[in-house]
Amino acid sequence: MKTILSTLSAAAIILLFLFSCQKEIHFDFVSEGELVKDAGNNCKPVIAKGSFISGNDLDANDYIQVEVHFTATGSYTIMTDTVNGYFFKAEGNTKDTGFVDIKLPGNGKPLNAGTDQFRIVYGTSTCKASVTVLNGANMASFTLQGSPNSCIIDTVIGGYIKGVAADTSSHVAIAVNVTTPGAYSVTTDIVNGYSFSSAGTFSSTGIQTISLVASGTPVNAGTDVFTVTAGFSACTFSITVLTAVTATNNDLFPLTVSSFWDYDDLYYNGSKIKTVVIDTATREGHLYTVMEEQISPGGPLLNLYRKQGSEYYQYMAIDDYTNSVRYGKRIYDDILFLNENIIKGSTWESKEFSDTSNFGQVIILQYRFACVAADVSAVVGTNAFSHVYEIEMSPWLRSPGGPYGQANEKYTWYYAKGVGLIYFKKLSLGFTSGEWQIKDWQVN
Repeated sequence: MKTILSTLSAAAIILLFLFSCQKEIHFDFVSEGELVKDAGNNCKPVIAKGSFISGNDLDANDYIQVEVHFTATGSYTIMTDTVNGYFFKAEGNTKDTGFVDIKLPGNGKPLNAGTDQFRIVYGTSTCKASVTVLNGANMASFTLQGSPNSCIIDTVIGGYIKGVAADTSSHVAIAVNVTTPGAYSVTTDIVNGYSFSSAGTFSSTGIQTISLVASGTPVNAGTDVFTVTAGFSACTFSITVLTAVTATNNDLFPLTVSSFWDYDDLYYNGSKIKTVVIDTATREGHLYTVMEEQISPGGPLLNLYRKQGSEYYQYMAIDDYTNSVRYGKRIYDDILFLNENIIKGSTWESKEFSDTSNFGQVIILQYRFACVAADVSAVVGTNAFSHVYEIEMSPWLRSPGGPYGQANEKYTWYYAKGVGLIYFKKLSLGFTSGEWQIKDWQVN
């Protein structure tokens, strides 16, 4: 009996011990997700911040920032391989799912100047990023013009749109005064999810301009103020972030009745252009949408368009898109000018048109199109657009039996899904001879 009681007492003590220690028991959950990247396996977006100088140890101020899409909360480890004597690593615990920016502090010491390519790993997900290392033995001395107030800005380039990653076309040019030539590295603080940086070499002294390239993704619309620091000088500049317009129509070139588009004419300063879908018409067995172009001088004009499948055609006089040749009589035909399914790099040509010109010679004409940007974002005037396609076209001419030569003309059109034409520009002999930008519109 005593043995049984002793056994029960021992069991009770063990249970009491376990319950008293229960608050120390925990489970370590590992997060799940993947690194955000583009089709080329480049981390997207990625920000490299700090001073990466050969021979200098890195610290917490020198880091890579990447975006991770967490699908389950828990601990994480994100790190790179070791390249040129240094690497990046971040460890932590995420309590939220969704898209999160993670900083990977630098470790080690860059050995040589140059551009290093890193492979970033999180679980089974990988992406790549580059870091530029400057020559520590040849650093420049310079000050920021406008310090300690607003930077002296030469220009602000690119569109800054809420939720859209900045690309290398978005940058700010500021003035500096170089007193000692050599390598330089300049970065701003991170504001609203994005920042600016520049690195390179000054070969001479004096007032010069450097280009600070944007990286990251603006989180909110509004005006952001950035601080640039170089040595003991600092200055600020501001960037306006817009919200992309919301479109309910999904066509690149809407043709719905009573839709209209208002444009500012940038070539005839102060003039306005309005295009309105007013009717339909049949030509050579095809049904077209009639769009009236209310323009001064020279208007109003009537243009005929139709959509067949994913392709858009304009029924027009075949020599209307060139001033290099005029045929002796008006000849009309369809010209394919846009396709819903185009990608960057797509090219196509019109058929060859041939007739006697008004100066008596037979001339063969062909229009050649190219998609130079596809599904990008753009800011036109005070409006921001997503899903934008940039199309370029040039007329080509030849005589019978002769080779083609490019006319000294080039057309550029920007189309936004759900809106239509948002920007147009024509160059003749390298000079602007026509330019519109959208101001207001209504797509029914």
